[in-house]
Amino acid sequence: MGKDTRIATVFGTRPEIIKMSLLVPMLDKSFEHSFVYTSQHYSANMAEIFFDELGVRKPDHMLGANSSDYATLQLAIEKSFEKIKPTHVVVYGDTNSTLSGALAAKKSGAKIIHVEAGLRSFDSRMPEERNRIETDRISSLLLTPTNLTKSFIEQEGLGGKISVVGNTVVDACLRYIKRADEQEVLGKFGVEKDGYVLVTAHRQENVDSPENIVRILKTFEKIDKAILFPIHPRTKKHLSERNYQIPKNVRVLEAVGYLDFLPLLKNASLVLTDSGGVQEEAITLKVPCLTLRYSTERWETIIGGGNFLVGLEPELVSYYVRMIFGSGLGERMRGAKNPYGNGKASEKCFGEMVRFVE
Repeated sequence: MGKDTRIATVFGTRPEIIKMSLLVPMLDKSFEHSFVYTSQHYSANMAEIFFDELGVRKPDHMLGANSSDYATLQLAIEKSFEKIKPTHVVVYGDTNSTLSGALAAKKSGAKIIHVEAGLRSFDSRMPEERNRIETDRISSLLLTPTNLTKSFIEQEGLGGKISVVGNTVVDACLRYIKRADEQEVLGKFGVEKDGYVLVTAHRQENVDSPENIVRILKTFEKIDKAILFPIHPRTKKHLSERNYQIPKNVRVLEAVGYLDFLPLLKNASLVLTDSGGVQEEAITLKVPCLTLRYSTERWETIIGGGNFLVGLEPELVSYYVRMIFGSGLGERMRGAKNPYGNGKASEKCFGEMVRFVE
């Protein structure tokens, strides 16, 4: 590659570690590459454990921002760029680290490569929507998962080069589910295949709101199934502070690593989630999904029939649950085609990057 090409990747959360885990080694091998981790997720079981278990190398620059504040993140990234002097900066998705990294790159004069570009919920209340739109607007190379997300970028008339590459979460799912010992994981948590519903909930608009937390807990009460609930630190904090009563059918787990989470997801009879990544992972692993939100940027999972957007009303959510278990709906959802590719997205991203920097 060009001797003057210096690439920096910037991310700071657990999902970004997962989704970039196969791309980082490719960049290391072919470029002068610096890996910058902001520590937006800074508790050990939300970040560092994922480097270890996924075999992702440690970052060249562990910024220790320990914050999701935009200004704090951008300042820390800018300081790292003063040392790296990148010509190109790779950011992923729609986190605060994503936008902060893109803005720092723009300020330094580097060209921005946005992986997972073009997602749109069309819900301006979501901070992630602002992050992804603003990042796309200043990116020179937009690597987008599907033709639908490409069409969103085109409708906005953005000036960057667009390439459809699939989603790297599929690569990670397929790679790491093979490494996980499914029976050992199920045994460790004392569950059997199809014997439980899996739940994840962490979004600010859900768990920071007392009203919405109560709705979620009432939904759990109405589900006549055992529920496993690996708890996000944000959710745990709010549940503890307000001393909410957890329904008897719910078993709360500490946040789990990816090699535990994937078997728990794959063997669940159903997943309820407010996570964007879990919507993608569920359709990849053929697990029916109900999304506890009023908007989503993963439209393809709904179009394909593997996911329903059900909001937070306990009666409505529990109705969908009954339909999934009491009719043929669950099996039809399991048959939904994965819209995000065949596990080659990381290779396609790398190929597009090589062509772009030449």
